Amino acid sequence: MHGFWKRAFIVLLALDLLVVVAVTVWWGTLPKAGSTPSVTSARQAGKPATIQLSIGQDAVNAYLDYALSEQPDLKDTLSYARVSFGETTWQVQLGAKLADRVVPFNVVFTPAIHNGNLELRIDSADLGQVFLPPSALMVILRHLPWPAWISVHGEERALDLNFSQRPQQPYGLRVLRYAPKTRLLTLEVTIVPKTLLQPTS
Repeated sequence: MHGFWKRAFIVLLALDLLVVVAVTVWWGTLPKAGSTPSVTSARQAGKPATIQLSIGQDAVNAYLDYALSEQPDLKDTLSYARVSFGETTWQVQLGAKLADRVVPFNVVFTPAIHNGNLELRIDSADLGQVFLPPSALMVILRHLPWPAWISVHGEERALDLNFSQRPQQPYGLRVLRYAPKTRLLTLEVTIVPKTLLQPTS
C-alpha cells in the first residue's frame, strides 16, 4: 500500500511539472508589450479580408430585416421581404411601398447566378391571394424606387441584383452558388477592416 501511494505521488508530481513547463512555453510565445503583431500591420495596410459562408433562408431573412430597416437605398422601396428556399424556386413575400400604402405580393422566382450577381426570374405572382400576371407585376416593379444596383427587365420578367455594382463599403458581396439539395446559398463577403471604423451616413 505504501508503494502505491509513493507511485501516485510521483505521477502527480510529474503531471504538475508538465503543466508548469507547458505554461512557461506558452508564456514565452506571447508578444511583448511593445511589439506589434503582424495582423495589425495588415489591417493598417487596408488589405481586404475575404470569407465564404453558406447560409440558409433564416439567415437571409435576418439580413433582409436589417437591410430594409437600416439601409436607405432599400427601406424606401420595400416594407418587408421574406424568402423561402425550394429546390429550384424561391417563394418570396414582398411588401412594396406605393405612395403611402404597402402592397403585399407573393412571388415565385427561379434564381440564376451570373458572375457573382443574382437574377430572379418571375414564375408566378399573386396579390393577396388574387392571381397577378407577371407582366402586370413587372409594370409595378418598374415604378418602384430601386437603388442603382437593382434593375428590372420587363422582357425577361426578371429582377437583377447586381452586387458587383453595389457599394463595397463597409463590405462587398458576391453570390457564388445555390445548392438545391441542402438549400444553402454560398456567398463571398469582402471586408476592408478600416472601413468598419468609419461612421456610416
